[in-house]
Amino acid sequence: MKLAIVTLTDGGMVTAEKVAKNMNFSVNVYGKGSFTGSLKDFVGKLFDEYRHILFIMATGIVVRVISPYIKDKTVDPGVMVMDEKGEFVISLLSGHLGGANEYTKKIAENIDAIPVITTASDVLHRISVDMLAKELNCKMESFIKAKEITSDIVNGKRVGIFTDIAINISEDNHIKIITEDSIEDYDSIIYITNKVRDDFHPRSIQLIPRNIVVGVGCRRGVSSRKIINGINIMFEELKIKVGSIKKLSSVDIKKDEIGILETAEHFKVPVDFIGREEIRDVENKFKGSEFVRKAIGVGAVAEPCGYISSNSGGCLMNKRKLDGFTLSVWEEKHDE
Repeated sequence: MKLAIVTLTDGGMVTAEKVAKNMNFSVNVYGKGSFTGSLKDFVGKLFDEYRHILFIMATGIVVRVISPYIKDKTVDPGVMVMDEKGEFVISLLSGHLGGANEYTKKIAENIDAIPVITTASDVLHRISVDMLAKELNCKMESFIKAKEITSDIVNGKRVGIFTDIAINISEDNHIKIITEDSIEDYDSIIYITNKVRDDFHPRSIQLIPRNIVVGVGCRRGVSSRKIINGINIMFEELKIKVGSIKKLSSVDIKKDEIGILETAEHFKVPVDFIGREEIRDVENKFKGSEFVRKAIGVGAVAEPCGYISSNSGGCLMNKRKLDGFTLSVWEEKHDE
């Protein structure tokens, strides 16, 4: 579900239906007859079910009913408020990571309302660290550091971006994409890299691209503890952050393999299960095993699966045989 709209009046319902009609995604509208009990209790349920909520009512009411459920900007839904006539849309909570700013602009544009956004970086039309991380699908190492560096951007300090991946941002006199040689010339640095480093600028933040695929093959019943430990050891050797793992990849016959599923849950990533027909198309690129071929129909798993799931990416570590399982590590290739 994309968006929940909540209102308590007949006029608000008219405006809610107007908003819903003009959106090109799923919208659920809730009026005062849509729930029993208190509005505050109902809002608690919405916080669990939706990533975006629009209230058509007084801002003061909204502040009071959402206050018990506010946790953290990483998990809070984007919350917006609109007046009954639909003249203004206010981004109230989780403007960047929760998407409230983006949805405020969309809704306002579609019903000819005025968007009200008070986030400093948006008001000044400057990039914020958390939005940069979101757009690039990067993991932020620290929200405190993100606020500090965003403050530097807003206040016009010299902020450099040192990146290992291709990015497209609007540079100006204060924020620039830089090379290693010029790092010391800047007040703060945004490092966009999955590498473990010990030479960061004293005022900096690391954004970790999620662009690593781990190919996994295993015998039936191998524990997740073993696989997790193996992955951690390999990433330590490669000097790469485990936060850069985008997904695991394995053969389709392993869809119910508890060790793989629990490993994915541990790293909070999905598993890409590859069909054996697709593996056969590329397995000649890799050293296989006749024993494995007789057992599951293909001669190799970890390497071809990692190769396929990384979009024919670069191999950072070839297949490694461990205690009952194999691993390989691939850096994703992006389409031009």
